[in-house]
Amino acid sequence: MRAAAALAVLLVLATGCSTGTPRNSAGQITVAATTDAFSIKVGDCVGKLDGDSAERLPLTPCDQAHFWEAYASSTLDGTDFPGTSQVNELSDKACSAAYEDFIGKAPDDSKYEVTYLNPTKESWTQAKDREVVCLVGSSSGNITGSLKGTAK
Repeated sequence: MRAAAALAVLLVLATGCSTGTPRNSAGQITVAATTDAFSIKVGDCVGKLDGDSAERLPLTPCDQAHFWEAYASSTLDGTDFPGTSQVNELSDKACSAAYEDFIGKAPDDSKYEVTYLNPTKESWTQAKDREVVCLVGSSSGNITGSLKGTAK
């Protein structure tokens, strides 16, 4: 997958870490806000991802400049944490499988980058986190609107 990278989801033990994500009746972000990785939904647009922490992620309405768009999510199986490399491999596989249906072009032929939010050993064990959220976009930003069906 072109420029694939993983952003490990760091466990946030406190519940309700979201700042109250402002959404309209269709579930779309209406104003910029900050939330945790557990609150990101498919269709959300995200600002610049800093570091390897996903405790505070910048959400942006998709009609405003952003870096990433959540295009798919997947749930990993198992009771025991399979290891970071296996989680990354499974996350990459899940995100690759959903990419062409969303963008309209194979990942290797696309100009966009992919990253994902995935469980860490701590979140797997302590929060029963099994979700992978796939993000498409550009690490340099300047994306406006959804990338769905762009075939680029």
